[in-house]
Amino acid sequence: MLTPEQYLGAMAERIQRAGGRLNTVQIGPATAVVGLFTESVLLSTMNYCVVAAAVPEVSAAALYDFTGRATQHARANLVGTMGWTAASVVIAGLVGGRVYPDAAQAASAKSGNQFGGETRMVAVDLSAGQLYAFVGGKFWGAAVQGSVNAKMTYCFPQPAEVYQQVQWQQAQQQQQAQHPMPPPAPQVPPPPYVGPAGPQPPVYPPPGHPPQQGPYGY
Repeated sequence: MLTPEQYLGAMAERIQRAGGRLNTVQIGPATAVVGLFTESVLLSTMNYCVVAAAVPEVSAAALYDFTGRATQHARANLVGTMGWTAASVVIAGLVGGRVYPDAAQAASAKSGNQFGGETRMVAVDLSAGQLYAFVGGKFWGAAVQGSVNAKMTYCFPQPAEVYQQVQWQQAQQQQQAQHPMPPPAPQVPPPPYVGPAGPQPPVYPPPGHPPQQGPYGY
């Protein structure tokens, strides 16, 4: 089974790959992975705040509380003027070993329309391999709604997809451990440098011959 840490790690990778600003923030009792995105859709600035934290079990009360705190954090990091030139979309999710039915129902319910914003809730059940979230909606335009859905489904992948990725990474690590890279070949030193010929040693006359005198007599 996937661990919450493995799932949040996969989310962090995706946030960075999509160009988001990745942070770790304390939201309530949990340490949350936060991804902030700013995009231009039509004539407004879309501020996405993707927030996820791991808990042992996900209940509706915990999900509502976490989403409310995540929304406050997102509003504090808004780019633009809320409702006029900017929209704020908060996608808040809790990842746990078990998701209670009330939490699954709350996450799957249609999100309420807010002035200049929208909040989506996500509940990820790792033991059952299920992800609960609302996908759709009529109150946003089609372009904006498609952008929200794409951001949510990309940043909150299906548990089975993350599990396959983790399995593949572990297989790669095992393969590298079993077949380590051969050590690099030893470097052969270059041949010694042969420079121009220096002064030659003096040539002495053979024995029995008087030494040759220089012009100054020595």
